[in-house]
Amino acid sequence: MLLVLMLGMSMKATAQARMVDSLKRELEKKNITVEKQLELYDALLYITWEHDAASGIEFGKKGIALAKKQDHKKWLSILYSHTAMSYFYLTQYDSAHYYQDLAFEPANELPSLTPLANAHMNKGTIYKMQDMHAEALKEYLKALQLFEKEGHDVGRGMVLGNISHVYLQLRNFEKAEKYLKESEAIAIKSNDKEALGSVAIALTNIYQETDMPKAIAYASRAADIYHQLGNKYSEAVALYILGRCYQESGNYQQAAYYTEQGLVLAKEVNYPNLLAQLYVNLSNVRYHQKKYQESETLALAAKSKDSTNLEIKHNALLNQVRNNMYLGNFEQSAKYLDEYTASIQQLATDEYQGSISNLEAKYETEKKELQINALEKQRQLYIWLGVAIAGGLLVALAFAYIRYRLAVSKRKLAEEESHRLEQEKQLVAVQATLDGEAAERSRLAKDLHDGLGGMLSAVKMNLPQMNGDAILEAMDVTRLQTALGMLDDSIQELRRVAHHMMPESLLRYGLKVSLSDFCAAIPIADFHYFGDEARLPSKMEIMVYRCIHELVNNALKHAVASHINVQLVQESNRISFTVHDDGKGFDQQQVAEGMGLRNIRQRVEAFQGKLHIYSSVEGTEVHVELELQNNVDHD
Repeated sequence: MLLVLMLGMSMKATAQARMVDSLKRELEKKNITVEKQLELYDALLYITWEHDAASGIEFGKKGIALAKKQDHKKWLSILYSHTAMSYFYLTQYDSAHYYQDLAFEPANELPSLTPLANAHMNKGTIYKMQDMHAEALKEYLKALQLFEKEGHDVGRGMVLGNISHVYLQLRNFEKAEKYLKESEAIAIKSNDKEALGSVAIALTNIYQETDMPKAIAYASRAADIYHQLGNKYSEAVALYILGRCYQESGNYQQAAYYTEQGLVLAKEVNYPNLLAQLYVNLSNVRYHQKKYQESETLALAAKSKDSTNLEIKHNALLNQVRNNMYLGNFEQSAKYLDEYTASIQQLATDEYQGSISNLEAKYETEKKELQINALEKQRQLYIWLGVAIAGGLLVALAFAYIRYRLAVSKRKLAEEESHRLEQEKQLVAVQATLDGEAAERSRLAKDLHDGLGGMLSAVKMNLPQMNGDAILEAMDVTRLQTALGMLDDSIQELRRVAHHMMPESLLRYGLKVSLSDFCAAIPIADFHYFGDEARLPSKMEIMVYRCIHELVNNALKHAVASHINVQLVQESNRISFTVHDDGKGFDQQQVAEGMGLRNIRQRVEAFQGKLHIYSSVEGTEVHVELELQNNVDHD
C-alpha cells in the first residue's frame, strides 16, 4: 500500500515538474508583455512551494526585480508576499519577515485594500508559527478590518480561521470555536474549499479535547478536501493530525497508516518542520506498537530534520531513552537520559535567564522611557516657547499689516472722496451750464417768436395796404410780391429756429411727440419709440432732446449718410436712446471728439448716464443709457 502511494506521489511530482518546465518555456517566448512575465514569475513561485521552495524564491526575486523596474505596485506587493511565504515554508522566519515587510509599501499605494490586508494576514501567520500570539492577533485583526472594509468575504473567512488557530494554540477553545464557526459559514457561502479545509483542521484540534470521534471526522474531511485541491502540504498536515487523533484513541494501526501517508507527502514537499513532526509522531506510534528499533530510527530522523524545536527534540529523546531500555542498550539509554535532562535543565536555565534579561530589559526600557519622557517634555516646552514667540511675531505682523491696510484704505477713501467731490463740482458746473443754456434758449425762443416774429408779421400786414393806395408799375409790383414771399419764408424760418431752440411740443407733450416732429422734418431720418409714454423730469427730457438733435445734425453735416435711424426705449426704471447712421464713420483712435460730442458726453455724465460710440466704415452708432432712479432730483 505504501509503495502504491509513493508511486502516485512521484507521478504528481513529475506532473508538477512538467508544469514548471511549461511555464519556463512560456516565459522565454519573445514579445511577451510585462504583465504576463510577472504573472508567470508568480505562478512559478507558487507552484514550487510544495516541492522546491528554494527554486521558487529565485523566480520570486526575478519577478521582484522586473516589477521594481516597471514600478508595478500591485505585482511588487504580491511577489514580496509570496517570496516571504516561500521562506516561511522553509522555516527561515527572519527572511520571511524581511520580504513580508517590503510588501507593505507598494500595497499602501494601491486603490484596493485587498493586497494590504493579505500582507497583514501573511505577517500574522509568520508570527503564529513563531508562537508570538499577541503579535499574530494584532496583524490578523488589521487584516480582518481591511477585508471587512473592502467587502472581501473570502479573505475575511481566512483571517477568522487564522485567529481561531491562535486561540487554539492558547487553548482558549471557546473563542477558537466561535471564530471557526464564523469562518466556516463564510466558506460554505462562497464554496471556498481551501477555507473549509483550514476550518476542518482547526475544529479537529478543538474536538481532540472534548469529542474524539468528531475530531477524527473533521480531520478526515480536511485531508479529503486538500487531496482534491492538490495541496500537498496542507494534506500532509491533515494526515498528521488524523494520525495523532487515532494515536490518542489507542488505534495505533490507523495512526501508523495515516502518519505514513502524511510522511510520504511531507518528503515530497520537503518541509523540515513538518517532516520532523511526522517522524516523531510515527516514532510514538511504533513505540506503542512495541517496534522499538523502528521507533528509535524515526526519533533520530526527527532530530535530524529539526533540532531547533524543543518539543520535537524532547519527545524524540524520551522515545530514545525508552526504546533503548527495551532493546537492552542501557548505556545508550542513560546517555539519552542525560541529554534529555541536560536539555530540560538548559531550557529552565534559558527561561530563567530570559526572565532576568526581560527584567533587565524592562528596567533599562523604563529608565530610557523616563529619559525620553524628560527629553520629550523639554522638547515640548521648547516647541511651545517657539510657538508662543512665533505667535507673538505673527500677531505683531498681523497688527502692522492691519494698520498698513487701514492707512491704505483711508488714503484710498480720501482720494475717492476727493475725486467724488471733484466730479460733483464738475457735474454741478455742467448742470448749471445746462440749466443756463436751457433758460437762455427758452428766453431766446420766446423773444424770437413773440418779439421779432410779431414785428415781421406786422410788416407783412402793412405792405399790402401800401400796395392798395399807391400806383406801382409792373416791375415794382413784382418786386413787392417777391419781398412778401421772402418775408413769409423769414417768418417760417424764425418760427422753425424758435421751435427747435425750445420746442413747444416737448414742453406740452413730451419726448415722443417732439422727436417725431423733429425727425419727420428730416427726409432721411426715421424715429422709433418703444415702452410707456410716462413723462420724464423736464430737464432730462430737454437733455435727451438736445442730445438727439445734436447727433442727428452731426450725421447730416459730417457722415454723408443716406439714412438715419433714431430709437428711444423707455422703461419704468431706465431710458436709452440710439442714433445710427449709414455714413462713412470715423476712426475713434485717430479722430478726436468734436465740440458736439463733448457737449453730449458732458450732458450725459451730468445725469450719471453711460455713452457708447461705435463707428466703422459701415456707419456710426451712438448709444446712451440713463437710470431714472439716479435722476429723480433733476426736475
